[in-house]
Amino acid sequence: MAAIETKLKQWLEANLINTEQYQAIEHFEAEHNPPRRLWISVMLLGVAVMGLGIISLIAANWAFIPLLAKLFLALTTLLSVGISVWVLDQHQHPLGFETALTGFLIGCLAMIGLTSQLFHLGGQWYHALFAWGVMTLPLVLFARRLFARFLWVSISLTGLIWTVLALPSPDIPFEVILQVLPILSFLMAVITYYATVLLKPLTNLSSSTLFWMQFSGLVALGYIDGLRTLGEQTDLASYWYITVLILSALVGIGIVLNRKYSLLNRILLISCLLLLLIYYHPTLFFNGITYYNYFWSSNTTTAWWQADDIRAPILTLMILALYATHVGNQGLTTSFTIVTLLIGVRFIILYFQALGGLAATGLGLIVSGALLIAIAWAWQHYRKSLQQWTQELSL
Repeated sequence: MAAIETKLKQWLEANLINTEQYQAIEHFEAEHNPPRRLWISVMLLGVAVMGLGIISLIAANWAFIPLLAKLFLALTTLLSVGISVWVLDQHQHPLGFETALTGFLIGCLAMIGLTSQLFHLGGQWYHALFAWGVMTLPLVLFARRLFARFLWVSISLTGLIWTVLALPSPDIPFEVILQVLPILSFLMAVITYYATVLLKPLTNLSSSTLFWMQFSGLVALGYIDGLRTLGEQTDLASYWYITVLILSALVGIGIVLNRKYSLLNRILLISCLLLLLIYYHPTLFFNGITYYNYFWSSNTTTAWWQADDIRAPILTLMILALYATHVGNQGLTTSFTIVTLLIGVRFIILYFQALGGLAATGLGLIVSGALLIAIAWAWQHYRKSLQQWTQELSL
C-alpha cells in the first residue's frame, strides 16, 4: 500500500492524474488490498506459534522417541521445507521463497547438530558451522534478499575463523584467543570479501562480507589500541605471527587484483595493512612504557613520544585517516561517516588521556565541553566537503 501511495503522489505531482482520481484510486486500493504488512505479520506469527508448539511437543517426549523416528521426523520436516522452497519459487512468491529458503538453511544446520548428537560424532561446534557453510553455499547463491545471504556469511565465517584458530590444537588457550582472534578474524574476513569480489558467482555475497570485513577491522584496531595504550605487551607466538603474515600476503594479493581499485586505493589499503602489522608486532614499535608511568620519573631518559600510549593513538589515527580516504574515494558514504566519526572520538579520548585529572576540574570541564562541541560542529559541517574531496582524488 505504501508503494502505491508513493506512486500516486508522484503521478499527482506530474499532473498525470487529478485530485479526484487520486482519492478514488486510493479508496479502491484500501478496500480491495488491505495492508500487506498486517496479514504477513499475522501469518508469520501463526507459523512461529505452530513451530513453537511442535518443538515443545518433541522436546517433552524427546527421550522416548526412537533414534530412527527422530531421524525420519527431521528428514521429513527438512524435505517439506525444501519442497516449499521450490514450489514458492515456481509460483513466484519472492517473500515466501526467501522465508522458506532461510528456514531450510537453518534446518540444515539443525540437522547437522542432530546427527552429531544422535551418533556421538564428537565434532566441535565450529566444525559444524564450517561444514554447513560448505554444504549450503550452492543454495544460498539463489537467495534474492540480503537476510539469507547475511545469515549464511555470518555463520560460515564464524565457523571458518574458529576452524583456522583451532588448527594447532582443538584445546585453544584463552590467552591465545585474546591475542589472535581479533587480527585473525579481520584477515579471514578480508580474504573472504576479496573472494566474493573476484569470483563472479559469489558477487551477491560481497555486501555481507564487506560489512564483516569493516566491523572486524574496527574491532581488531580498537583491541590493539586499547592494549598498547595500557602498556600491555602481546607476546604473539612465532607460529601465529607467521600465519598472520601469510594471510596478510593473501590480502595484499586481493587488493592488487581488485579491478575496482585505482592505484591510490591500493596504496592506501596496503599502507593500512602494513601499519596494522606493525601495531600487532610484539616488539617492533612498542616497548611497554607508558607516558604516565615514566614521563614524570626523574630516573628515566625515555622521551614522551616513545611512550606506547602516545604512539598507539597516533598509529590508530593514521590507519583511520588512510581508510577514510579510501572509502571516501570509493563513494562509500556510510563507511566514510562512521570512520570519520571514529577519528573524532579517538581525538577526544587522546585529549582526555593527555589532560588526565585536569579534565575533571572546573576549567578542564569547560574546555572539554567546548572541544566536544567544536569537534561535533566541524565533523557535521565539513564531512560532506571532505568526502567530496576524497572522492575526487586520483593517482
